[in-house]
Amino acid sequence: MSMTNPFYHRGAIRQAANFHGRQNETEQILGLVRNGQSVSLIGPRRIGKSSLLIHLCRPEVRAQMGLDPAKVWLILIDCQELGGSPAEEVYETLLSSLHHAAAEAGAALEPLDNSPGTYRDLDRALYQISQNHITVVFLLDEFELLAANEHLTPYFFARLRGLTTKYGLAYLTASQRPLFAITAEEEILSSPFFNIFVTLPLGLYSDEEAHTLFLARLKNTDITFKPALTAYLRFLVGPHPFFLHVAGYHAYQALLQGTQLEKPDDFAQLNDPIEMEADSHLSYLWQNLTAEEQYVLAIADGPIDSLRLLEQQCLLINTDGKYTYANEILRRYVRRQEVRGLIQAGPFVIDQQRHQVWADGLEMSLTTSQFNILIRLCQQPGQVVHGDDLETAVWGDVLVDDPDRLKTLIKRLRRAITPYDNWIISERGVGYALRPPD
Repeated sequence: MSMTNPFYHRGAIRQAANFHGRQNETEQILGLVRNGQSVSLIGPRRIGKSSLLIHLCRPEVRAQMGLDPAKVWLILIDCQELGGSPAEEVYETLLSSLHHAAAEAGAALEPLDNSPGTYRDLDRALYQISQNHITVVFLLDEFELLAANEHLTPYFFARLRGLTTKYGLAYLTASQRPLFAITAEEEILSSPFFNIFVTLPLGLYSDEEAHTLFLARLKNTDITFKPALTAYLRFLVGPHPFFLHVAGYHAYQALLQGTQLEKPDDFAQLNDPIEMEADSHLSYLWQNLTAEEQYVLAIADGPIDSLRLLEQQCLLINTDGKYTYANEILRRYVRRQEVRGLIQAGPFVIDQQRHQVWADGLEMSLTTSQFNILIRLCQQPGQVVHGDDLETAVWGDVLVDDPDRLKTLIKRLRRAITPYDNWIISERGVGYALRPPD
C-alpha cells in the first residue's frame, strides 16, 4: 500500500483515476454540446474548471455517455497562450489542434503546409470534417484572456460564430466570470458570438461528492480518517474541492507522523497549517471583491444581486433563503479583515452608522444603550473594559447614584444576544470583557 500523501493535488487533475465527482455537470455539458449548443462554464479560481475540461476530453467519458469518440471530437485549448496573439495565430492554433485530433481519431485531413494557418484553411478543414458527420467542440480554457485580447476584433468573433452555423461546431468556454464581464470592449461584447452560449455555473461539491472524496483518496493507503475527523474537516473547509484537498493533505501528514487525531482538542492542531495554506487563495478572492461586496460578505446579508454573486464565487451558500459562509476558514478569514463601516469581534459584526448588529449571520435587535455597550466591548476584544468606561459609553458624564444600573444593562444585553450571551465575561470589581467562552 502506498504511503505517499494522496491529497497532493493543487492544480488541474490530469490523471483519470484521480478525478472525482462532477457527474451531473459532465452529463449536462455533453448533452448540450452533442446537439451543437455552446456552453459558458463559469466558476471561481481553484474550483476545478480545468480539471473538468480535461476529464471531458477523455474518450471513455464520451463513450459512457453514448458518444462515439471517433465522431465527437473535444479539443482542449489553453487560451493563456493566446492572450496577446493576433487573429492569424488563433486560427493557426485551432487548425493545428484539429489536425492533431484527426490524427488521434484516424481521420484524413489535407496536410498542413509550412505557411501560417488562415481562417480559410480552418474553414476548409472543418468542411472536410463535417462531410464525415463528425461533431467538433473546442474547449477554450482561461477564455477571459482570449475575450480581452485587444488584437481581436468583433469581426474575428463573428467569424467564430459563423463556423457554428456552417458546420455545427460548438464551443465550451471556461472563465471565472460571465462572458459579459470579461470582454475588452463593449463593441466586442456586441458580437453575435456572445449570444450563442448557455451559462453553466461550476460550484462547490455536493455533500455526497465532498464526503466520498476522502474515501476515494485514502482507498489505496494504510491510513483512514475516523468519522469525527472527517466531520471536523468538512466543518472547517466545507464542500470546496481545493480546500478539501488542503485539509486532507494536512490531516494525512499528521496521522502519518503519528499525531493523535481522536477528539476535538486534537483536531484543533490542524487549524493553523490548513488556514495558512488557504489564506493566499482567500486573499485573492477577497481582494477581487468591491468594497460593497466585502461588506455584504462580512454580514452575510444585503442586496440579493450581491449575495448571488458571492454565492457564484463559492463564498456563500444559500440554504432555504438564508445565506451562510461556505466554510469556517472563510468566516475566520473575513473576521480578520478590516471592512469599511464595520466593527468585527468574535461572532459579532456591527455597523455603527446604521445601528445594526449581526452574530454569525443572524441580525439582532438591541436598544441604543445595549448597542453602545456592545460596541465598547468589541472595540477591545479580549481585554477588560472598566465599568466606568462602559457607563460613560452609555450615559456620558452624567452621575447617577445607582451602582446596579450597569449590571442590569449587561444582564439585558446578554439576554438580547442569546445564544452568544456567554461571550460577555464579568471581571468582578473591574468590568467586563468580550472573550470566547471556556
